[in-house]
Amino acid sequence: MPLPDGVVKFQAAYLRPRAGKTLIVGSHIYVQKEDRRGRYADVVGVDMQAGPGVDVVLDLEEPLPADFGPFAHVECMSVLEHSRRPWLLAANIERVLEPGGTLFVTVPFVWRVHGYPDDYWRFTTSGVRELFPRVTWTAEAYAHSEMSDGQHVPCVKLKDWPYFARTEVCMFGHLG
Repeated sequence: MPLPDGVVKFQAAYLRPRAGKTLIVGSHIYVQKEDRRGRYADVVGVDMQAGPGVDVVLDLEEPLPADFGPFAHVECMSVLEHSRRPWLLAANIERVLEPGGTLFVTVPFVWRVHGYPDDYWRFTTSGVRELFPRVTWTAEAYAHSEMSDGQHVPCVKLKDWPYFARTEVCMFGHLG
């Protein structure tokens, strides 16, 4: 499924990856999912399941190999909701991020239940901030296809929706 327009707009406005080695967390390529490794020259795709787009099979909730990292930029898109213990996954992401390194996170705030392999959580921006206490966030949004333009922190336009539109938390920051 393609990303909501609001996520694409957020990336265009705020995503400024630090140059250097990049880690794509949850890199397994599912139907209609972009292989984000193609956006970077020096990149490692990691997932807990082998498959297309996966360079290293690794459970980021577990202790990491000593030689894993550091990374100048980490992307964690639509992964945290699939982690049984996202606080451990987040701590490991902070551990492999070099000082000043950048982090791009998207995670559902409202969306249908979906597998890969299971679905446990929904997050707010405050929840993501708690998971990554060492990251200084420079941009945050609740984004979907009705995200407004021209605001410092984009927000959702309110409408009479007959359902809850897929809404993602989008955050970009750097390790302080």
